[in-house]
Amino acid sequence: MLKLKSLGLSMIAASVVLGSQALASVPASLSDRRLQPDGDRLSHNESATLAHPHRETLIRGMGAIVMVASGVFLLLNFRRTNRNTKTADLSGADLSGADLINANLSGTNLSSANLINANLSGADLSSANLSGADLINANLSGTNLRGANLRYANLSGVNLRYANLSCANLKYANLSDADLNCTLLSDANLSDANLSGALLFFVNSREVQNLEPLQLQAQHKPFLCNVALPSYSHQPKVNPNRDCDRIPQLLSDRYNISLEEAQGIVNEARQHRWD
Repeated sequence: MLKLKSLGLSMIAASVVLGSQALASVPASLSDRRLQPDGDRLSHNESATLAHPHRETLIRGMGAIVMVASGVFLLLNFRRTNRNTKTADLSGADLSGADLINANLSGTNLSSANLINANLSGADLSSANLSGADLINANLSGTNLRGANLRYANLSGVNLRYANLSCANLKYANLSDADLNCTLLSDANLSDANLSGALLFFVNSREVQNLEPLQLQAQHKPFLCNVALPSYSHQPKVNPNRDCDRIPQLLSDRYNISLEEAQGIVNEARQHRWD
């Protein structure tokens, strides 16, 4: 693939350089050209050329234009080919403990992949296929998972702080003990997802799809503090701030910060009112 890209770029560069050189040889004004014909020594073809003194210059200029146009065509074709390159297939791959910080994995097939303890912080996994993937204790903080397929994925203990899960499919996903601090969940599908022990702090889940009250009232309940819940999940009634008194200790343990700093974070978050 790298050889093909280098070859394509070389062809483009050669076409543009040759075209530029040819254009540089064209006079700024055709009227500046002065010919001194000697009719007695000219052949028939030479006489015909001198009868149209600008023909050679025009032909040369047209050739330059064609060469530049060819270079542009090659450039556009190269970009189009590169854009349509097939996305990577990493299904079933063993990427446990891999360092994939800020990696561009948009649209990649990672179904059933082993990503245990992998660091995907800040990575682009938008529209990626992570169905059935094992992501236990992976770092997905700040990761773009918009539109990703996480059906049946194991996200137990995963750090999803500041991650974007908008429009993601989390049906049957295991989110037990996951960190959903300030996570974007707009239009995410949480149908039958396991949220036991998960931290839902400072999260707007009003537009979440299929979040049922039973998921919030499980035996090992998720921790809720300053969470905007969808109206249908209030039956039976669920207190969106039921665990705010326990959150400081959880934040202190998870982020290795002082209890006082963690309490300040909670106090500041609780001042926010969801519209």
